Parts: sequence; C-alpha cells; structure tokens
Amino acid sequence: MAMQLRTQRGSGRRSGNPGQSGEPVPENRTLAELVAAAARVAPSVPAVCMPDVSLTLGELAQRATCASMAMSGGESIDDSALTVALMMTVPGLAASGASGLATTLSSVRIQATMAVAGSRQA
Repeated sequence: MAMQLRTQRGSGRRSGNPGQSGEPVPENRTLAELVAAAARVAPSVPAVCMPDVSLTLGELAQRATCASMAMSGGESIDDSALTVALMMTVPGLAASGASGLATTLSSVRIQATMAVAGSRQA
C-alpha cells in the first residue's frame, strides 16, 4: 500500500480576501499534488536548500515527473515519485534515515504551501 503524505486538514475554504473567488481548497491534497500546484504558480521558489544542493519547486516537480514516467509510465506525479526524485537529488538523504527524510518532506511541504498561498493572495 502506498503511503500518501497529506496536508493537515483545514476549514476547506479560503478567507474572503478581495479578488478571490472563495472556491473550496482541497482538504486531502497529497504532498505530490501540493508540489505540482506550487510548481505551476511559483516554479523558481526553493523547495530544498542544503549545502550540497538547491532545488526549486519547478525542478523538483520535473524530476518527480521523470521518476513517475520511469516507474509507471504516468505523467502525473505521486508521493512515491516525489520521494524517489528527492532521494536521487539530495546527497545523503537516504543515509539520513527516516528523520532526515521527514525533515526534508516537511520543508518541501512548507515551501510548497507558502508558494500556493502566496499565489492566491496576489
């Protein structure tokens, strides 16, 4: 069974800022879906910044798409493809164990969430 990395549940609606449609925000968005959405609106925002590597949301989404195509032939990314892309790109991530992966995924989630939220306020 595939593990899906989901965002925390919110109210399901955006705040009523002027110029926003107020459409529902998906409550069960996987991390891969969040990264794909963030890459569409802010591809140059850093997803991972470490001494040995810097990776933007756009680059991460592209690498995850390539991993997905290699793994399953599909063009849409999922959490498995996203994890493979990170493991292949970030030196030492696999050796850092579960806590290193969790920290990196958390950082990616924060960056992607901020990018999507920022695009909604623009």
